[in-house]
Amino acid sequence: MSAYSPLFPTKYKERGVEMVPTSKVKVMKSTKNELLLQIKKHWIFYIFLIPATVITLLFSYRPYIWLTMAFQDFSFKDGLFGSPFVGLQNFKDILDTPDFYRVLRNTIMINVLGLAIGFPVPILFALMINELRNDKFKRVTQTITYLPHFISWVIVAGLVYKILNEDIGIVNVILRAISGKTVAFLKEPKYFWWVFVLVSIWKEMGWNSIIYIAAMSGIDQELYDAATVDGATKLQKVRYITLPGIAPTIALMLILASGRLLSGASFEAVYPMRNPMINETAETIQIFNYTQGVLYNRYSYAAALDLAQAVVAFLLVCVVNYTIKKLRGYGLF
Repeated sequence: MSAYSPLFPTKYKERGVEMVPTSKVKVMKSTKNELLLQIKKHWIFYIFLIPATVITLLFSYRPYIWLTMAFQDFSFKDGLFGSPFVGLQNFKDILDTPDFYRVLRNTIMINVLGLAIGFPVPILFALMINELRNDKFKRVTQTITYLPHFISWVIVAGLVYKILNEDIGIVNVILRAISGKTVAFLKEPKYFWWVFVLVSIWKEMGWNSIIYIAAMSGIDQELYDAATVDGATKLQKVRYITLPGIAPTIALMLILASGRLLSGASFEAVYPMRNPMINETAETIQIFNYTQGVLYNRYSYAAALDLAQAVVAFLLVCVVNYTIKKLRGYGLF
């Protein structure tokens, strides 16, 4: 009798034995043998993977051990395994900190504005680039818009301070010539969110458009030719061919962007642009976490805040992914 008999299923169930179909066993063995053959055949490539795997384990997964600090009153004297366990006390301390709600508001507002304004901009820019027919002009335009991505935020912050300087900045020189007045963009808290979001869009617009341009290059050109024969305008081609063609890519990027609502305004981006006069609206969770953990030596507090950020980001990604999958039929997972 074979390893699996559909004629006597009750017999095997009564014995408490779960039988695996013979065909499934063969497939599993075949898959295992194929993997071993591939490793044997391409062993040199697998050797090259070893350093990357070791580095990933050491620097990406090993630090997760230190997340236990979030549930301890950590001290270097007692170490990770000797510090007393305090449960959720650090999370309660976060909620009891008055400044936490201010930095939470700043972080959410900066990232929501960045998502609402900054997310569509690379898509629109990619659509415009895709419509250019002069290849030389297209390459030059793309290169110019990619370059700001590679400029350090420290240098960008210096440029922004010069351009928006109340006395000699080019923006205020123009405003003074038009209205006779100047605006202290980086001295009044109410302007910081908008200044930061606009600078972020300028810096990352070209780089973020790459994935959309790549997605557009994968759309079948015959669809455009057929639309041309049918008399479709450029806007109609964009609406009925290009946008549906890159819709899965847009959905993927939106899902990933939703997870950055509490971390999109990164430390290295905000820190160089802030100053004491605008700290009320410029201090984000990342800077607050740095202040508490590094400057005030509240390591467990900072670990708890970082863990809470990660959990919320994961939940946001899951919710947005579920929603898009229900509405459009595709998602990240």
